[in-house]
Amino acid sequence: MKRLALLALFGCVTAGCADSIPPPAERANRFVAPETVLAVRWRRHLTEEPLIEYKPQEFAAASSDGRRVFVGSTARVFYAFDARDGSILWHKDTDGAVTGRPRYLAESNTVLVGTDGGALYALDASTGRQRWKYQISGPIDTEPTYSDGVVYFSSGENRIYAIDAEKGTWKWQYDRESPESFTIRGYAAPLVLGGRVYAGFSDGYLACLNAGTGDVIWARSLAGDATRFMDVDSTPLYADGTLYVSSFAGGVFALDPKDGSTSWRYEVEGAGSVEAAGGRVYFSAAKAGLHCLDREGRLLWRQALAQGGELSTPLLVDGYVLVSSSTGGTYVADAVTGHLYQFFFPGHGVTGAPTTDGRQVYVLSNGGYFYAMQIRGARAVF
Repeated sequence: MKRLALLALFGCVTAGCADSIPPPAERANRFVAPETVLAVRWRRHLTEEPLIEYKPQEFAAASSDGRRVFVGSTARVFYAFDARDGSILWHKDTDGAVTGRPRYLAESNTVLVGTDGGALYALDASTGRQRWKYQISGPIDTEPTYSDGVVYFSSGENRIYAIDAEKGTWKWQYDRESPESFTIRGYAAPLVLGGRVYAGFSDGYLACLNAGTGDVIWARSLAGDATRFMDVDSTPLYADGTLYVSSFAGGVFALDPKDGSTSWRYEVEGAGSVEAAGGRVYFSAAKAGLHCLDREGRLLWRQALAQGGELSTPLLVDGYVLVSSSTGGTYVADAVTGHLYQFFFPGHGVTGAPTTDGRQVYVLSNGGYFYAMQIRGARAVF
């Protein structure tokens, strides 16, 4: 089981956090001309009202096929909502909190969702009927991955599983030794690409496995000289022939997917999962805020986020980049310049990553409110 790192690692971020970053690329957290990019269309409350002295935290994110939205919460209930008005289509009681993102499989009309109770559910997306359930001993709080009839997912046991997608039966598993030192909350979801599975682990290693057998093709450490907080908790990203992944202690890496050799490395502490578009690479870091690099690893801009806290994986949509803060809300910035357009603050902060179906953005606040927001300029036709 992973242990929480000291809260000091997720302290408030200010514009002066990283003196090594060139001033022209660094942006202050000012709202010279606030603009509304996201407008709330509907919201639903998924959990009980928290006590005044209690600081709740919701880690889940949503998935949508454009007509239905699927999301769970710590209340141990998984929902399917109508994307148009938020009406409940069905709900399913689960054996534990839902703290990850579900996976929707269009070809079989199936939703896959894991729980902190160690259950992976395969549900009929139209009715919520359970097709199968696979039980393990550790929590499952990352999004499952699907490829060629197999479901791959990671768990809090520092382990990767491969499960038959139709029957829900075991095919193989791969695990690494958990470090004795403190580790960061969360872990990486696997990437399946070209008959290989790429996955990071809390001991600082990125492993490349045979997708059919689980055999190791290569494994390499991204932790450098670090002896604690070595985690590779970012889901690997493949773009334009390059594998992007980050290590909490080691920074952001651009690797050759064939053998794991390094093309470049951007040094920063606390980097999360990477996203890429338009020849640019985006990621957030716990102390240094939101970053944009070019494909050679050079900093284009950095946006410090005043509310700070744990930062989500960035979401790229319609020329904007969105990132959520566990102690604040959801920030909307220009993907090219880093200019902040909007700060959506629902109260209690937002820990889970924002997601989109191309027309709406979905956010679950730490207070348990689930929001559907229209993107400026997007057609709200369903």
